[in-house]
Amino acid sequence: MQTDPQHAETEMNLARQALGHGDPREAHAICTRLLQKHPKYAPALHMSSLLLFREGHVLTALESMTKAIELEPKRADWLNDLGNLLAASKQYEQAVKFFQHALLQTPNNAVIWNNLGAMRVKLNQPDLAGEAFEQAIALDDSLVDAWANYANWLTEQGREQDAAECVLRAFVAASPEGQSLVLRGMALVRLGRQAEAAACFQAHLKKFPNDPTASHLFHACAGDTIPERASDDYIRVKYDDFAYNYDTTQSEMSYRGPDLIAAVVDSSCKTGLDVLDAGCGTGLVAREIAAHCATLTGVDLSGKMLEEAARTGLYQSLEQQEITHYLASERARFDLITAADLLIYFGPLDAFCHQAYQALRADGHLIATFEAQPERAEDFVLQTNGRYCHSEHYLTHCLGKAGFDSVGISLEQLRTENGHEIPCWLVMAHKPAEG
Repeated sequence: MQTDPQHAETEMNLARQALGHGDPREAHAICTRLLQKHPKYAPALHMSSLLLFREGHVLTALESMTKAIELEPKRADWLNDLGNLLAASKQYEQAVKFFQHALLQTPNNAVIWNNLGAMRVKLNQPDLAGEAFEQAIALDDSLVDAWANYANWLTEQGREQDAAECVLRAFVAASPEGQSLVLRGMALVRLGRQAEAAACFQAHLKKFPNDPTASHLFHACAGDTIPERASDDYIRVKYDDFAYNYDTTQSEMSYRGPDLIAAVVDSSCKTGLDVLDAGCGTGLVAREIAAHCATLTGVDLSGKMLEEAARTGLYQSLEQQEITHYLASERARFDLITAADLLIYFGPLDAFCHQAYQALRADGHLIATFEAQPERAEDFVLQTNGRYCHSEHYLTHCLGKAGFDSVGISLEQLRTENGHEIPCWLVMAHKPAEG
């Protein structure tokens, strides 16, 4: 029977409308009636195939899709659909063939490249899978599934840092609806998309104007008004959330701050010291320098970090205070002050250096790490990640101005973050001995 194109298309539109309205049964009924009159009408065979598969009639669905493609062999979308049906039926090699046929028709179709990559994974063809995923994201960097599949592939290859970036890209490629704007902004920061990140934080602040995390990171990304230091609330929230997996995370990033400080303490300081561990966190520094301490005091803003520090059993006293407020009330109490990864939340350092000097006894030492900006002229910079980095000349100036008579500074590697080495200044400042 000859097909009436106008009538057939009218019926197909009704089927599409039914499917769009969530009524697959009506859509299937229309396709069945249409195929009874016009058994070689390819669009009806195609839709019928997808509906049959949805109902679990796999073999019938494959037969119907094959007939549709025989009638219209250059429909790349149908070839892709057949590949997907074969993949769902675990006929992976056959699925590969149809994805390849589809790509002959539309070689720039990222979705089909992604599907081909997924089949290469099933067939244990990792090199071909990686090439397919790379092609997919090169063609369409908004394709969430391709980023996710590529991330899984990279993980299998032992490339965890690259995989982590792909997870971020998948997150930001997805619709922002339902996502946390703060988390989305953080992901965009990690990807270097500063302006978009600032817009996310700003949108969040319109609803939650007192959110300390969004506020600090907005200023870091927008570069409009640079705060002198991160707020107490920002630090407290960040590290309360971070406390229970802090040690594990730092170990994964090869964090060296405590080891760097301990090496200087071992080479330059005596034992039997009264020590202040400023920004003590979970007690990582305390574990490394305990042999030098007669007494050890820890100060931190995060109550949950202090709970972890208490479990070390190394501190005689733990105080939940902002460090400059704490130091302001201390005079000549400590022989040694350590500060690992604390001063990354300060821009200007004059107040801290002065108060640390006052809190030290004569012949005492301040040993600290600072994130470094070796090649920049500014005294300090608020980075988009919310941390400050400082120049060597600025550190020398502030410590000398506070009264320290000798300042030793060396450039070290603090940790690995997102596949990059983070440089730091390792600083030892000495308070003059009396007489």
